[in-house]
Amino acid sequence: MAFRISSMNAHSASDAYRRHLGRKRLLFAGMLVLLPFAFFHALTVGPVGIGWTEVVRILLGYDAPETHSRIVYHLRLPQALASLLAGAGLAISGATMQAVLRNPLCSPFTLGISGAAAFGAALVLFLRDETVAATGIASWLLGSVTVGAFLSSLLATGLILSLSGRRSMKTETIILVGVALGAFYGAGIMMLQYFATERQLVAMTYWTFGDTHRATWPSVVVMSLSVVVSIIYFVSQSWNYNALALGEENAQALGVPVRRVMLGTMFCASMLTAVLVTSLGIIGFVGLVMPHVVRLLVGSDNRFVLPCSLVGGALLLLVADSAGRSITPGCLMPVSILTAFLGAPFFLLMLLNGKNA
Repeated sequence: MAFRISSMNAHSASDAYRRHLGRKRLLFAGMLVLLPFAFFHALTVGPVGIGWTEVVRILLGYDAPETHSRIVYHLRLPQALASLLAGAGLAISGATMQAVLRNPLCSPFTLGISGAAAFGAALVLFLRDETVAATGIASWLLGSVTVGAFLSSLLATGLILSLSGRRSMKTETIILVGVALGAFYGAGIMMLQYFATERQLVAMTYWTFGDTHRATWPSVVVMSLSVVVSIIYFVSQSWNYNALALGEENAQALGVPVRRVMLGTMFCASMLTAVLVTSLGIIGFVGLVMPHVVRLLVGSDNRFVLPCSLVGGALLLLVADSAGRSITPGCLMPVSILTAFLGAPFFLLMLLNGKNA
């Protein structure tokens, strides 16, 4: 009798687990279905109206107005791909950072990596004209804003990685280091803006806006390679992230190489963020808010959190980018403005409700 009762309990628990997995898979499938609709909608929105049918004809190579073909191929298609890649990359980077550091406030934005890239870009914009004229240094050496932003991100990443590698360093301290880095780089940007000329000030302000409208085909290729390589690594470590949720000692007892997983994850997430920020500028709150939203829907199992964050981040940025092109007719609003307006109140609401705080 006891054996029969225990068998029935096991079957009911197994059925409940299958239903639970089914709901998670259904949610992920629904997000995947919405993704192509959001992507194609982004190709139709803008100052020049192009319908869905005409977009499909252009992509399939059929006859279409030359102006519309150029708009789709040279402007909207790279912008939509950049939105998809940046949203996916920032969201999964935030999810993995939160997993290895076991802190819900971790994200590329809060760890200071985005601010470091902005400072590097501002420094190049400040030094470029005057230094080239005064010293004769080749303009290509000082003229690349992207290179300056990337190198500055590398410095911040190196500091965070060195702190992450210390066994005595707590995850809370790493967050505080990120806050300090953000404040430091923010002060540096303000100082450069104070001494900048009018033209330099305009350029600095424009660059700090996270905006997919600056996307080009070469930058899309670089972002694609970075996102794909990082996703492969992150997904391969999903079981290790689940083990780390039990604590470092328990994870080590289960055979997880804790330090190697932490350093590898932080390196990949930081490098991916550096590539995205140097290509598009600062886009905040995607890597912070989207993993929280996903955990509210699917739980804390990283086998589902990572892919759902990936698709959810892409959806969020595609929708925000489309909204930025349609809210103000004739004006292309930077996507970072909308993500901040949406993300900050939502995250504050979650903290006030005590969920995942």
